[in-house]
Amino acid sequence: MHPQIVEEEPGSCPICGMDLVEKEFPAEQTEQAAESSPESSANEDAHAGHDHAQASGDGDETVTRWTCPMHPQIVEEEPGSCPICGMDLVEKDYPASEVAGGESDSRQQVPSYPSVSVDPITVRHMNVVISEAAERQLAGEIRTVGTVGYDEDQLAHVHPRAEGWVETLEVASIGATVKRGDVLLEYYSPDIVAAQQDYLVALRRGMDDLIESSRARLELLNVPQVTIDRIRQQRQVTRTIPLLAPQDGYIAEIDLREGMYIRPDMELYTIARRDRVWVNVDVLERRMQAVGEGQTARMRVDGVPGREFKGTVDFVYPELDPQSRTLRVRLVFDNEEGLLRPNQFAEVTLSPANAPEVLAVPSTALIPAPGGARVVVRTGEGRFRPVAVETGVEAGGYTEIVSGLDAGDQVVASGQFLIDSESSIQAAFSRLSGSTGSETAKETDASGNGQSGDPHAGHQH
Repeated sequence: MHPQIVEEEPGSCPICGMDLVEKEFPAEQTEQAAESSPESSANEDAHAGHDHAQASGDGDETVTRWTCPMHPQIVEEEPGSCPICGMDLVEKDYPASEVAGGESDSRQQVPSYPSVSVDPITVRHMNVVISEAAERQLAGEIRTVGTVGYDEDQLAHVHPRAEGWVETLEVASIGATVKRGDVLLEYYSPDIVAAQQDYLVALRRGMDDLIESSRARLELLNVPQVTIDRIRQQRQVTRTIPLLAPQDGYIAEIDLREGMYIRPDMELYTIARRDRVWVNVDVLERRMQAVGEGQTARMRVDGVPGREFKGTVDFVYPELDPQSRTLRVRLVFDNEEGLLRPNQFAEVTLSPANAPEVLAVPSTALIPAPGGARVVVRTGEGRFRPVAVETGVEAGGYTEIVSGLDAGDQVVASGQFLIDSESSIQAAFSRLSGSTGSETAKETDASGNGQSGDPHAGHQH
């Protein structure tokens, strides 16, 4: 599989691991193979007939790293195996300056992919499309799911103002619709009976100050105004007092029965309104910066097919969920028709506004790769080089570039795969030959032919 590997003893191929096979070579060729290493043989086989400039790194400090011959982007500080193909990493020395930092821009330089030179005619035949990395506002829609719930700002919690016993339970089931002022229950309270007696004494004595204070006490005990007026007119104590609904709505929770002893610290009813609902949704952590209060939200529910409800972002919670790593967002929707019901499953679309501008390239320019992605950058007329990038948000056909490119860089948005493949092949040969893409004096065109100052170098005429 790799004829450039020639050894004097039986063994296995250092590239693919296959057993070496015996073969007779002419004496001259054998002497030449013995003088050269497997790495230099691979280099001579891959670039036969071409001249290479030597690296001018005399005196420079080097550091040892381990890299994959087939995937030069894999560089480790310790021996091991390639996480992509599983091959054993090979030892290689790098200039200390490259390992320490490389170039001053944001591109990943150690290891780097070799540049590839493509003639203009081939570029046209490959339908290469060039696009510029530029600042863009990626205000893509956010699609998520949520659950319809009560508007908790409109919940009414009903408590008694005095201790007593429930005599009559007028509303006894969850879901019952009530109007403001409807009687929920009637209960007997010794404290309220005593307050009525004090009020009647004040009326008999005609003491205005005492009458007002006694009446105020009954009001504080939540005795209805109509009941107080009846006591004044009839001049007699009312044994049971009604407890009235404080607002329109329906019974969301109930926790009592007839005859039960009740106290002020007990919540007897929870009354919810249906003219407005909350919807809680979860937004991925990487999109949380695109969400803000006041943004528009659209919602669909299975219970109302073909209908789209419009609402707004009411509140963005301050903390992320530690398990799902998502941000909770609360939406508000009008529900005057009563079509939305708590606990319904909802599909929600958020429309971010005033999204920040970020560096972005067309999504078609990205080449998926293990552990990340890369793009092909045009470094000059007819010259290209793959560059590893870190991506972010994707929206509207563009993808955010977090690192790896600078504004104004020209990337290949179409036709980049052949260029990238050629560069990867040349990088592999460079690793085998013990040189880097920056150490070679020549570039390689997309057809695999070396190019130098002399277009006919290495050929006989």
